[in-house]
Amino acid sequence: MSYCQVFISAETRPQGIHILKHLLSKRLAFGGPVFSGPAMFLWKNEVVEQDYCSVVTYTPENLKQQLIEEAEKASVEQVCMISFVPLEASPELLRLLDETFADNDTATSPPKLTDAVAALTFVPSSEIPYRSNKSLDLPKPIDAYFTADKGDSEAISQCFAENAVVKDEGHTHKGRAAIKEWKTSASTKYQYTIKLFACEQKDGKTVVTGRLTGNFPGSPTNLRFFFGLEGDKIASLEIIP
Repeated sequence: MSYCQVFISAETRPQGIHILKHLLSKRLAFGGPVFSGPAMFLWKNEVVEQDYCSVVTYTPENLKQQLIEEAEKASVEQVCMISFVPLEASPELLRLLDETFADNDTATSPPKLTDAVAALTFVPSSEIPYRSNKSLDLPKPIDAYFTADKGDSEAISQCFAENAVVKDEGHTHKGRAAIKEWKTSASTKYQYTIKLFACEQKDGKTVVTGRLTGNFPGSPTNLRFFFGLEGDKIASLEIIP
């Protein structure tokens, strides 16, 4: 899928936020910053100087016309200035945009608005990529797995289907009993904490990435957990650095 970076004018910051919220509710924009600052225009043969606002966002090429129509509906300006620039972006940004707009054809309701604010804390620069206060919205069986992963191997085994398979450190553990034994052994051998910071869908698996810190060799380290789900249970799990 091809994308554009979009620039939309607004006379004030509240107007810009209103336009962006409207486009997000229609699933026509990814979202982005709303900038305000001094500006000058040649307007009807006069130079006009005023504070002005711009919305910067992204949209798929095939939604450009619909975005224009909806932005103009939401705008109160005589001319809502909208421009598009073909997007050349990093693979990670393109992947994020693909995920964001993948369900547009089947979505039947507006996206949910999360009421949140940024929380500023000072941390070592090496930890910055691994900090997030936003919920990853994990599927229930996976959320139950990480909740139980605080020492309760029986609770962890109950997160899995009867014949589930776990692959970790070159070993395969099949069935709830073997999975319980695997987790009991790991918990006895090492003590650790995990900070989850990413969740994505890849090749039919839910991939959760976390930062593991503990008394094991190589700590701290990042691990990826590849979950295969079957109903409300985990059917497979592979853990890869």
